[in-house]
Amino acid sequence: MKRTITIVVVLGVIILLILAGTRQIRNLQTEAPKSITQLQDELGVPVRVAQAERGTFILSRTYLGTVEGTLQGDAIPAIMEKVVEVPVKIGDRVKKGDVVCRLDTRAAMAQYNQLKLAYEDAQLDAKRMENLYAAGAISKQQLEKALLNRDIAKENLETSSEVVALTAPIDGIVTEVFYRPGETVTVGDPVVRIANLERVKIRFSVNFDDRKKLAKDTPVFIRYNANGHREIPAMITDIGISADPKSRLFSVWVEADNKDGLLQPGLLVSVRLVVIQKPDVILIPRDAALTRNEQIGVFVIQNEGRAVFTPIKPGAENPTEIEVISGLQPGQIVVVYGQNNLSDGQLVKIIES
Repeated sequence: MKRTITIVVVLGVIILLILAGTRQIRNLQTEAPKSITQLQDELGVPVRVAQAERGTFILSRTYLGTVEGTLQGDAIPAIMEKVVEVPVKIGDRVKKGDVVCRLDTRAAMAQYNQLKLAYEDAQLDAKRMENLYAAGAISKQQLEKALLNRDIAKENLETSSEVVALTAPIDGIVTEVFYRPGETVTVGDPVVRIANLERVKIRFSVNFDDRKKLAKDTPVFIRYNANGHREIPAMITDIGISADPKSRLFSVWVEADNKDGLLQPGLLVSVRLVVIQKPDVILIPRDAALTRNEQIGVFVIQNEGRAVFTPIKPGAENPTEIEVISGLQPGQIVVVYGQNNLSDGQLVKIIES
């Protein structure tokens, strides 16, 4: 009898457990998962924020320009002749008067010898006239004529020598070599180009609207790929007054110090021109601003962690920042990411400052 009662009790307990489990399963099955909206209402909408700060607003324009030497000169032949030697190469530093190219002397040798004899005769004649003048045998005018003839003969000889030995017209660095030994030069064409690179000029082009904003002595900044983020200060020196007929753009020239020689002629560089600069203004990231009900504003984070839409009056803007004329104070926290999903007064969760 006792055994029967025990079995009945055990079976009853098992049945009760089964019924309780079944009810729990049914409750779990009927309980719906929370929506994203519900979770956001409870925990807050994820946002990123930034602080409104006072600073200097800068709007820049960037142009591409080409480097040139501020002072450059070419060794140019006066005769058509074959190149015998080019004793310099690109990058060599030369002094004014250094030979940078020698031409075949055979054709010019006869003329050179003739001029050399004429100079020697003029030297002897001038010496003789000086002695006669010292003895009172000739007038001062006769002496001056003899000295002039000697100087002319000397200049003709030097010019004849330069015909076949082309020299550097200035101190500087060889930036171009246009002919090689064995090639025949053309009269008037440069054979070697020399540039003084302690200062360089950069030429770039602007449209009519930008040209109106430019003035001489306006500072600009030069950058090129190999130089990374370092900028070289420069200054506008000249502004074209007429547009190029094809491009309709105006040429602008700037000059920069180049004592380290980093800027080489022909190098393509970026020229950054500051168009607007406003100190001591309130700035926010450009991504923070949005339009609601035809009003430009931002979502400002309040102490209780809620985002409130606040209209602002924007000023100048660049690709990353906006000037705020009114509507915000320095130190206020604004939403820069996630604001498009916000409603006024909604709870937020800051995920990154």
